Amino acid sequence: MDLTVAVATFGSTDWAELAAERAVPSAQGVPVVTAHGTSLAAARNAALSEVKTEWVVFLDADDQLEANYVDAMEAGTADLRAPAVRYVRNGSHPTPYVPRVAGHEHACEAECLRDGNWLVIGTAVRAQMLRDVGGWRDWPCYEDWDAFQRCWLAGATVEAIPEAVYRAHVRADSRNRAPAMADKNRVHHEIVAANL
Repeated sequence: MDLTVAVATFGSTDWAELAAERAVPSAQGVPVVTAHGTSLAAARNAALSEVKTEWVVFLDADDQLEANYVDAMEAGTADLRAPAVRYVRNGSHPTPYVPRVAGHEHACEAECLRDGNWLVIGTAVRAQMLRDVGGWRDWPCYEDWDAFQRCWLAGATVEAIPEAVYRAHVRADSRNRAPAMADKNRVHHEIVAANL
């Protein structure tokens, strides 16, 4: 698969150091670009500008791609290929699963992106498509949903690839978990208003 892993960090340089220790080595022999910026969106856009391959997977500094991720993604056919996620909490490594939009009881499909995000940052996306929709925008949270929703609205096909596993190390103080529910709901509605 013609793919680059992009690792973007911002804030403390400790994140760039963690990326070098954890995220980058998990890239399994594919090209890696790194960027450190003034915001997460700025860093991701800087990394995206360096990608020369058809596909890109963004990887957070403290997360990893598990073995066979790239081979599993290569078997897909969609423009956005969603991995399963192994959420690591306090050293536990539970069974990976493909996430669902909050409140959805079914396996989510592309149209579910209208309601919320079931695609994690480790989703494989066509690099040019992401560029064409404007790349990453600054949001206090849910910036991955914003980007993937815009790709879908621009015509991207979407599929789950449960054999590809993204290992996410869960922190209570992360950008998507720490904000108060009222703040997260406000951002959710602002993204919907901006995109739909």
